[in-house]
Amino acid sequence: MLLRRLAASALRRGGANDGGVLAAVRAEIAHELSSSTSSSPPSLQSQDIPGFSTVSDAPHGQEVLLRRLDASEEVLVSAVLAPLRFEGEEPLPRDALMKVFVSKPDVKPVMRFDCRAFADEGDGGSADYDVTAACYHPFAGDAGEDKYEGPEFRDLDPRLQVALKGYLVARGVNSKLASSLHHHLVEKERWQYMNWLKTLEDMFSSH
Repeated sequence: MLLRRLAASALRRGGANDGGVLAAVRAEIAHELSSSTSSSPPSLQSQDIPGFSTVSDAPHGQEVLLRRLDASEEVLVSAVLAPLRFEGEEPLPRDALMKVFVSKPDVKPVMRFDCRAFADEGDGGSADYDVTAACYHPFAGDAGEDKYEGPEFRDLDPRLQVALKGYLVARGVNSKLASSLHHHLVEKERWQYMNWLKTLEDMFSSH
């Protein structure tokens, strides 16, 4: 999924009226098809997210929102892919950024955890996650931008860091969930990228 490769290919094929864009787009489509990109948008299955239900996962959206609810508390997990980074001309594997909110009925505040799920072996590898921040808000949706939110997570006592991650794992936010979300977001973006390429192909082939 190399946007830079697409641009470079278009420049090398400058003889066509479109500057070589159509040929470059078709070459990129062929490359993506060689990676077995599905023609249908990927979907999360219940076995991929045990204990959670999908609240929002629009085919053309970037965010996935999951919910786990029982009589004692609600857990919401929001996940998106981290911004694309490059090493030279090669894109680095994408991490997934997760926000986890834990709330209890009629109890304030709401706990929020920021997490980063990473792939060990590229896009197809299993994923684990690190907690990067832990704070609380008086109510859901309160950004707390001008309020003290506690120390940096890495500055907390190591025993407290381990305990807070264990708190999340006990609520189903474990490596399996992180891996499923990471894989789903990568596959979803591949599907979105292929659809974008096909729209581009239709636009330039009609001229």
